[in-house]
Amino acid sequence: MPLPSADATDLVRRRVINVVGHELRTPITTVRGLAELLVDADDGEARDVIIPALIRNARRSEELLDDLLIVSEVKTAHPVDEATEVDLGEVADAVTAHTGVRVDGRPDGTVFAHRDMALRALQHLVSNAVKYHLDEPWISFESDARSVTAVVVTPVDAVVSDIDLSFEVFFRGESAVTRSAGLGIGLPAARALARVDGGDVTVESTETRFIARLEFPRSGASS
Repeated sequence: MPLPSADATDLVRRRVINVVGHELRTPITTVRGLAELLVDADDGEARDVIIPALIRNARRSEELLDDLLIVSEVKTAHPVDEATEVDLGEVADAVTAHTGVRVDGRPDGTVFAHRDMALRALQHLVSNAVKYHLDEPWISFESDARSVTAVVVTPVDAVVSDIDLSFEVFFRGESAVTRSAGLGIGLPAARALARVDGGDVTVESTETRFIARLEFPRSGASS
């Protein structure tokens, strides 16, 4: 296999820096601001407001780093515990709380996955739906003998361009830094998270809908 050229290596390097900087800037800035507030806060405010917010944003930073490592195929970012039976309907309820995304129906059976990774994968898809919807997005479910799928449907007003590039993390991530349109890094992160447990994310786009499918192996399905 030929080695990448210096120009190609530099392009990837710049895209990695853009993605990491763009994604981590908000939680890190928030943590710094909360820490500064903590200096002058009284005990009640610190306990009830500032410290919980610090913990939330620290966890968000950890999740972003984990997602970026998994997208970059760093195996040490994979969980060491065992996958379990997971109800995608329960995961969808947790992810969509207070988002304006409705959940239609319930899945036919459970899947075999790591719940936290399934939740983070679906969070990425729902986040895109919330950012780019024209009308109320929703989640429905599909299933067959081998898998169960959460389907995130986002009403839009045009076909998404460059859909073949939507899973290229550094391409889309770099674009997201410089313009508001685009899918960000949510899709490649969601796919990488799903694939850890033998699942996948696929997308399709029409003039009125952007559809993302998060699929996992059904519990008890033979390999």
